[in-house]
Formats: sequence, C-alpha cells, structure tokens
Amino acid sequence: MYIRVHKYLVQVLIGCDGVKSVISKHIFGVNSTKYFSTSVVRGLTNYEHGHGFGNEFLVMSTNDKVQLGRMPITHNLVYWFVTRKYRISPTPQSHDDSSVNLNDNLMEIKQSTVRTLKGFPAEVVEMISKSDPTSLHLTDTVKYRAPWGLLGTPTRFRRGTVTVAGDAMHAMGPFLAQGGSASLEDAVVLANCLAPKLYSSSSSSSVVQVMKTRRILVEEAFDQYIKERRKRVFKLCMESYLVGTMVDTPSPLLKFLAAVIMAVMFPNPIAHTRYDCGRL
Repeated sequence: MYIRVHKYLVQVLIGCDGVKSVISKHIFGVNSTKYFSTSVVRGLTNYEHGHGFGNEFLVMSTNDKVQLGRMPITHNLVYWFVTRKYRISPTPQSHDDSSVNLNDNLMEIKQSTVRTLKGFPAEVVEMISKSDPTSLHLTDTVKYRAPWGLLGTPTRFRRGTVTVAGDAMHAMGPFLAQGGSASLEDAVVLANCLAPKLYSSSSSSSVVQVMKTRRILVEEAFDQYIKERRKRVFKLCMESYLVGTMVDTPSPLLKFLAAVIMAVMFPNPIAHTRYDCGRL
C-alpha cells in the first residue's frame, strides 16, 4: 500500500502522531477521541539533597476535584502531576481553586496549582512550590480513546502496511501514569514482530516478487503486533477510564459503579506496573 505523505511516497507507515493522530482518524476511521472535563498539570521537582520518597508511585486525593500523582525518577528528581476539573478562569487574576488559567505564564500555572492543593500534606505543596517552572506542562482538557474502541479484529488498526502505535492507538488519561510506558512497550513489541520478518530471505530474483513478499511479511508482523498489544492496552485504557470516571463525574451512582467495576477487574491497583513486554 502506497500513501503520499506531503511530498514523500512510503511503502510502510507507522503512525506515532499522538492523540490527534491523522493516521488513526483519517485513514482507519477510528472514532475520534473523547474528553474528560479534567485538566492536568505535569512537572518535575529536583531535590538537591535527595527526596526520601522511595521508589513508589503515589496517588492521593482529598476531594472529588483534585488528584495528585508522584513518581520518583532518580534519588533527586521527582515527576508529578495534578488533575482537576476544567473550567476557564473568568479573569487572569482569578484565584478560584477549581479553575484553570490558560495563560502561558508558567509561574501563574505553578501558583494556580499550589492554590489547588489546599488541604494536601505540606510536603506535597512544597514539592509543587519548588518545581522547575520550565518543566511545567498544562493540558487543559484530557483526551482519551474509549477502551471498547480497541476491541475487534487486528485489521481495525492496520490497513495494508500502515499501522499505529502509542497515543495514536491507545490515548488514555494520566491517571495511571502508564501512557508513556505503554508507548515504549509498543516499540519493543513492534520491533520484535518486524525483525524476523524483515530479515527473512526471499528465493525470488524478481524485484516485484520480492516487494510483494516483503509486503505480506510486514502485514503479518503488524497483525502479530496488534494481537499481542490489544489485551494489554485494553486493560490499561479501561483502568484509566474507570479512575477518570471516578474523578470526573459528578454522579454518585456512576462513581459507585466505576468503583465496583474497578474492584472486580483490577483488585491489585499496581498490577499494571508489573507487565513485562519482553526484550529487544
């Protein structure tokens, strides 16, 4: 399958173009992403003398509007995120804790996030206060792909020698902090599926026949990759969707139903971190 991308003609295309993937939307006809009414601020904090948090991923929430996640990267560096209800701030000077200021001023984003954490432990507030402003990233609306959209045959995410990976396939909210890891897993599995196919020899001396055989092998590799990844990313997207629903919805009934399904499907809240995608 040949697709013209700008001025380039390609024989094999792997769409890694994120949550707004042109490949997913316009080629495969995959349903467009949906929105949580939640925004997220991500950042990094460096502790010169060490943070002492241990090697654990922590999630905490003090109310229905705000959730904080903390994950140490090194002995000194910590990654964190804060999710909160999305609402455009009425004025740039607004100090409404539930609002999101869309101003590009990084210090304002930082200060707004600190105000949002009223009622959280002092060490958490201090972590945000000491964060590097240049590391901050505000996503004003969290997009996701419905987990049931990942069901179906492998060809749902492949057309000829074109497929997708990362957020282009399985966009999810930040509630599990696994989106980036899942994308790296995609890369490992895809490489392991492609390598033996691409390096297999062909006995044909015809260039046309060699290309035809190579195309079939690539399609087989893509099918294998999608088959291997589908169960894993479905479970991640479902767990993230349920957590997001509990954070996002104002309905007590929906919160309760999401909590029940979580307890049944995901009794171990950290099981998703124990996944092994194999080695290159």
